[in-house]
Amino acid sequence: MNEEQQSKHKQVVLIADDSSTVRKFVTFSLTSQSLEVVTAVDGMDALEKISQIPKVDLIIVDLNMPNMDGFEFIQNVRGSELHRSVPIIILSSERGEESKRRGKEVGADAYIEKPFDTKNIEYQVSKFLDIKKKPVD
Repeated sequence: MNEEQQSKHKQVVLIADDSSTVRKFVTFSLTSQSLEVVTAVDGMDALEKISQIPKVDLIIVDLNMPNMDGFEFIQNVRGSELHRSVPIIILSSERGEESKRRGKEVGADAYIEKPFDTKNIEYQVSKFLDIKKKPVD
């Protein structure tokens, strides 16, 4: 299989976070796992991007974003015939049980609190995608 064919078979992760630092950090971690990453700056941008991608294998979304927050974005994705079964991981600075409960209610599959460790991100992603987990120290 040539390089072009291999890239067509890469699993795609959409990251929606208004922090460019978080987007870059998570992107670096996931691309090192041979995943293709698409980034969005908020929920509206993420909805636009997801509509342009033939297949998304996983979504990582912040809760507190301008224009459309993570809860509303998740509700939109879960209401979409094409993407309703895509696993969604919330990555947020919200630490309260209320945010975690609401995230589950709207359809999130996992919740990671900021600040986060890349090993935790990789572990959570590996629960939903076929990637090699790095050993945890």
